[in-house]
Amino acid sequence: MKRLPQTIALFVLHATLALAPAPAPALAAQPPIRSEAALTRYLQHTPAGTSPLDRLSPGARKRFLAQLDFGPRGLRSIPLRDLDEELTHPQIVQLLALFGAQEYATAGLAPAEHARRENERRQDAGARGCTVTTCAESDLEQRYDQFVLYQADFAMPEAQRFTLAGQRYDKLFGRYQIADRLHSLGAVDLRLLKRAADEAVYYVPSDTHISQLRMDLDEMQRRHMATDKDYSTLHQALVARRDFDGAKMLALHHRGMETEAVPTFRKPVALPAGQPTALTVDMHDGTMTRQAFDLSRPLSIVVVASCHFSRDAARAIEADAQLRPIFAADAIWLASQGERLSAVIDWNREFPDQPIHVAWQDSEWSMLDSWAMPTFYVFRHGRLVKKFSGWSNATTLKQSLQAAGVLH
Repeated sequence: MKRLPQTIALFVLHATLALAPAPAPALAAQPPIRSEAALTRYLQHTPAGTSPLDRLSPGARKRFLAQLDFGPRGLRSIPLRDLDEELTHPQIVQLLALFGAQEYATAGLAPAEHARRENERRQDAGARGCTVTTCAESDLEQRYDQFVLYQADFAMPEAQRFTLAGQRYDKLFGRYQIADRLHSLGAVDLRLLKRAADEAVYYVPSDTHISQLRMDLDEMQRRHMATDKDYSTLHQALVARRDFDGAKMLALHHRGMETEAVPTFRKPVALPAGQPTALTVDMHDGTMTRQAFDLSRPLSIVVVASCHFSRDAARAIEADAQLRPIFAADAIWLASQGERLSAVIDWNREFPDQPIHVAWQDSEWSMLDSWAMPTFYVFRHGRLVKKFSGWSNATTLKQSLQAAGVLH
C-alpha cells in the first residue's frame, strides 16, 4: 500500500498541550487493547487523569481514537502525528504500550519543546476565557478534524482521490491562508493550519500549496515557534516538485531538518516527446538524471514498488531462474514521485540488477491507475493487457504472468 506519512499500518500524516503529567496507567498490567470492544471497556473503567491518553489535548485524543483501526488480530494501523506533535518519547511509549505497539513509538518532543507547547495551549485557553480541558474546539480545529477524519473511497483511483483531498483542503482552509488572517491566529490554530498544509503538499504538491506552507512557516518563524524539523515536509515537497535547487537552499538554512541528501541532478540533453519519464539514480557517481521510458516495446512490465512487500518480490524474482531474465530485460521498477530518494538508493544497493526509478511526475504515468505497492502492469506495444496487485510468492506471480501471455 502507499502510505501517508506518520501512520503505522502495522502506516496518517496526522498535537499541543498535554495535560499535567498523568500517573502510571491504571491498567498497565492488563493485556494489550486489541479490539474496539476492549478499548470501549478501557475508556469506561479507567478513572479520568490516570490514562496515558489523558496527556493528549482533547482534540488530539479524539482524532487519535477515531483513527485507530482494529482487525481480527489487533491493531491494523495506528495514527502517530498527534502523538509526535504533543508528547515526549517516554509518553508516546507508555501510550502505545496500551495497544502492545510501543515498538512503533516516534521520537516525540524534546522536554523544552513539550513545555513550550503546553504553555501555548494554556495561553490560548486563557485568551478565550476557558481552560485547556473545557475550551470548545475552534473553528479551525473543527475544520482540521473534518479534513483528517474524512473517510476516503479507496476504490477510487489514487490520482483522483488525491486531487479530491487537495480540493477539500482548499475549501476548508483557503479562507485562513491569507497573511492578515494568519497574523490573528493563536499559536495552537497556527500549528494546526501548518499541519493541514503539510498534508496538502503531500496530496497535491502544487505551487499554491507549497506557497501556503511557506507562508505558515514564515509566520511561525516570526513568532519564534518554528524549529528546523518543521521544514521537513516543505523540503520533501520541493523535491517532489523537482525544485532541487530550492530544496538544497532550504537544507542549508535549516540543517537540523535531518532530511535526506539529494543527489546532484544532471539535466538530460533531450527527451523524446510523448513518453513518461522518471528519475534514475546513478549509483557509481551519486548523481541522478531524468530518463524516458518507451512502453511501445513488444513487452514492458511496470512494477509500482518500494515497500517491504515489493522487496520480497524483487528477492524472489532475483532468485528464480525463469523470472530473473524476463524482469532483467523487460521490467521497469517504479516508485511514485513523492518517494524518498534515500529509499531509492537503498533499494538500488540491494538490487543493482533491478534498479528502481522515481516518476518525474505521477501524472506522466496516467496509464497506471494505482500506486499501491506492489502492482504489476503488463504492456504490449503500449497497450495494457494485464494488471495484478499484491505479493505472496513466485508461483502466484508466474500464474499471473502466464495469464498475461508472458510465460508459457
